[in-house]
Amino acid sequence: MDSGKDDASRIMGKPMKKWTWRVLAPSVIILAAGIAIGFYCLSRDRKATALHVTGIIDGIEVNLSSKVAGRISRIRCDEGDKVQAGQVVITLESDDTKASMEQAIAGVERAKADVDVAEASIENGRANLLAAEAEVKGAAADLEKAGAQMEESKRQADRREDLYKKNLIAKESRDQSVTDHAVSVATYDSSREKLNAARSRRTAAAGQLNAAVSQWNSSKAKRKEAEANRAFFRSKLDDTSIVTPVTGTVIFKALETGEMVTPGTTVLTIVDLNSLYARVDIDETKIGRVVLNDKAFVRVDGAPGKTFEGRISEIGRYGEFATQRDVVRGREDIKTFRVKVRVDDPSGVLKPGMTVDVEFPWKP
Repeated sequence: MDSGKDDASRIMGKPMKKWTWRVLAPSVIILAAGIAIGFYCLSRDRKATALHVTGIIDGIEVNLSSKVAGRISRIRCDEGDKVQAGQVVITLESDDTKASMEQAIAGVERAKADVDVAEASIENGRANLLAAEAEVKGAAADLEKAGAQMEESKRQADRREDLYKKNLIAKESRDQSVTDHAVSVATYDSSREKLNAARSRRTAAAGQLNAAVSQWNSSKAKRKEAEANRAFFRSKLDDTSIVTPVTGTVIFKALETGEMVTPGTTVLTIVDLNSLYARVDIDETKIGRVVLNDKAFVRVDGAPGKTFEGRISEIGRYGEFATQRDVVRGREDIKTFRVKVRVDDPSGVLKPGMTVDVEFPWKP
């Protein structure tokens, strides 16, 4: 009996295990599939929520060079020093420029003296012209008076000649009237010559005045030319003091004190650390999801755990070099677009040239 029950139990037990497995197997498969799908979706969403790209920290660089040739007498900063906009950072020595400046100053002084002389000549010419005009007026009056006297003496002489012919006056009286008329004629002629001489002197005075005015105009033009020449060499002399146009940090010093510098040679390179940005290249397959002025986050190995917030300030309009060559599918090479992210770093941790990780959050 016992053995029969055991056999019955074994017989009944086998169907029970098969039934249980058939019931549980689909649930286990569904659960495993759900877990796999969940992990896949989670991984897919995680990839789709942000783009991580390696970039380089860059900034606005200013290369300071000289406009004139000379010897460096002093460099007022070293690499790593901070400088302020308008600060004199380099001083040059230029004997030629100084000598030219001194000559230009002397030229201006000479030109001013010439203008003063010309102005004095104008005043003198005006005075001479006024005097000549007064002399002409006086001579004209004398001539008019002499003419009247000459006419009167002529009438007297004619009248006495008629009386003499009638034996009404003596010969001496007639002769005296003839003599008086001859004197009045001589006086008239003399007055006429004086008037002509006065007119000549007036013409000469007017010519001298015109010459003085012309000299004055010429002197003023030369003074302006001398002043322009002085301004030119003053500008050259000012160029021996080189100032920085931006506030930033010196990252490179090419020359040292005592060395000669030629125009256009870079002496210092300054980076504006208040205008740093991360420069990255993004594939054309992802550039469509990068939007101007959107936020981005920058991280650097030198500051673990620290994140710098920034904004997309520039997106390249044209594709750059190709990063991937797709020959299998027969499509064109995948190109990149240059993107700049303006970074806010008041602590001064970021430095130009640092390699950084830039995160571009994407909206799901």
